[in-house]
This record gives sequence, structure tokens and C-alpha cells, in this order.
Amino acid sequence: MDTEMILLKEDITRIESLGYKRGFFVEWRNGFYRLKNKEGRCVFYDIETGRCRIYKYRPLGCKIYPLIYDEEYGIRVDTECPYGHLITCQEIIEGIELLKLFLKKLERYYNRKVNWRLFRRSINNLLQKCKDLV
Repeated sequence: MDTEMILLKEDITRIESLGYKRGFFVEWRNGFYRLKNKEGRCVFYDIETGRCRIYKYRPLGCKIYPLIYDEEYGIRVDTECPYGHLITCQEIIEGIELLKLFLKKLERYYNRKVNWRLFRRSINNLLQKCKDLV
């Protein structure tokens, strides 16, 4: 499954500073700059090691994943992530703050409007699931 990871301007600049050319890792698709895929995987995925080549410098969206913002449902854990079931409540809480930052930057960089009401409502739903597990 190809990655759909949206890149912020600062992600692109940071990765370029590592010596990678924009054309190697960036593509414009569906109104956003996104990470390119190679053979169904992110271009930075190392098949031999099973790890990200730029993990320490990865895009903000990658740091947040498997938490995603779905324009229909709000914040949720990506069901297509094979490790999504392993995310802890603490990681969800930390991820929500990063996701909020990411979405604010997304609004600014791509002139996209985020439904903040849905965002807040979905936070409550996620946190309730955490409380139910305790």
C-alpha cells in the first residue's frame, strides 16, 4: 500500500539538508506535496533493514502516525497500519498535540480549512476509549 504522507515545507527543507534531491522524495498529488513511493513503499524505507533511512529526520506526519486526521471521522488510528493496535494511550495523547500542530501548519501552507469542531469531538472519543481500557 502506497504511503499518502503529506509533507510540510519544513519537512522538505529538512530532508533536502540531508543531501536528498526534492525530485527523489517529493511528488505533487491531490493538492499536496507527498512522500514518493517506490514499489509500494516510502522511498526512504530500507527493505534490507526494515527501517526508515531518515527516521531521526522524518516528516512530522510520520512522527504522528498511526494517528491520522480523517475529514469525515476526525482523529483516528489508521486501521491499515499493521502496528496500529499497539499504540498506547500515552502515545495517543502525545500524538494529538503533534497532530494539532501539523493541521495548523497544513492550513497555513496549503490553504486548507480543518474542521476543528470535529477535531475536538474526535479527541474526546479517542480519550474515552483510553479511559475504558483502564
